[in-house]
Amino acid sequence: MKSNHAKRKGGAPAGRRDFLKLPLTAVAAQVIPAPRSQARGAARIGEYDPNNTKIATMVDARASDDQFLFLQQIGIRWVHVQFPLDADFALIKNTQDRLAANGIKIHQGIIDHYRSKKIQLGQPGRDEDIEKFQSFVRALGQLGVYCTKIDFHPGNTYTTKEIVTERGYKVREYDVNDFHKEVEKQMYDRVYTADDIWANYTYFIKAVLPVAEKADVRLALHPDDPPTAASAMMNGVAKIFVDYNGYKRADEVAGHSPYWGLTFCVGTWSEGGDKMGKDVFGIIDDFGARGKIFAVHFRNVSSPLPRFHETFQDDGYQDMYQIMKAFRKVKCTASLIPDHYPQLVNDPGHRLADTYSITWMRALLRRANEEVG
Repeated sequence: MKSNHAKRKGGAPAGRRDFLKLPLTAVAAQVIPAPRSQARGAARIGEYDPNNTKIATMVDARASDDQFLFLQQIGIRWVHVQFPLDADFALIKNTQDRLAANGIKIHQGIIDHYRSKKIQLGQPGRDEDIEKFQSFVRALGQLGVYCTKIDFHPGNTYTTKEIVTERGYKVREYDVNDFHKEVEKQMYDRVYTADDIWANYTYFIKAVLPVAEKADVRLALHPDDPPTAASAMMNGVAKIFVDYNGYKRADEVAGHSPYWGLTFCVGTWSEGGDKMGKDVFGIIDDFGARGKIFAVHFRNVSSPLPRFHETFQDDGYQDMYQIMKAFRKVKCTASLIPDHYPQLVNDPGHRLADTYSITWMRALLRRANEEVG
């Protein structure tokens, strides 16, 4: 069953072709409803207030100074930074300084040591790889970075094919039937059950969370994408973060620590549809209201499983304005980034797609600030 906030024929804007023919003012009126609370005198938070929901984007640590200047020019003040596996304190500090020269802060720092198969499959040598991640967390703490991302799906397949949508851009598609018929295989030397993966995840969290707490850095868990059924295996490995129960148990493993929370992927959760235990709004009302959504991948998809393809935020089945407004209603301070960009022509570095997405997100946030505060 679709969320009550998803687009429906009865109350949706005109069809796509008719919609594109409307005057700009009419488009704006249909896409983003007029504010109500602000007219009654509700306080509007500043766009760049640290207590506001933050519009951000992902950057590579070794991106050029020109790229950082470009982000400043389009209004970005926070970023998620992907660091290479050989990053040391000097590189992290240098990246932070170069961004700061353009008025930009690192809100989430990412390094993929946590994706080590030794860690996620519980193999010999995992302690050494955990120590690498712990060192990264300590470095983030010394530099005042708010959070870091983790995920835990070592047998994952993200895509069954790439397609071109009706709007003409290329995106990934995932189809459960195609996966089972054409892609699925046993990826490792044996089957890894849910008990195995939970044990390995728990070992990792028990080692890393105390370091994060001491460093004042939050661990932000991304769900499994795609969120196939909790009872299902993927390539011979169980997937455990595919619904609300998985997140609830992970919160319990972390002892409900305020330093454990979510990189909440709106796209992944939307892929799961009514199989997730709570819909997108339910997760925001639960974890967001408790201050445990630290970062967000703000993206849309065409439909729930068993088959979906990715879309721009304005082209999927979720009403992204209602989602932005939900973040504001719980006073969420997370940083929101566009993610899994559709491929546009003459845009090999995704700069056009990124800018298109950021512009849309900023418009939604400004209207949500006017309506909610």
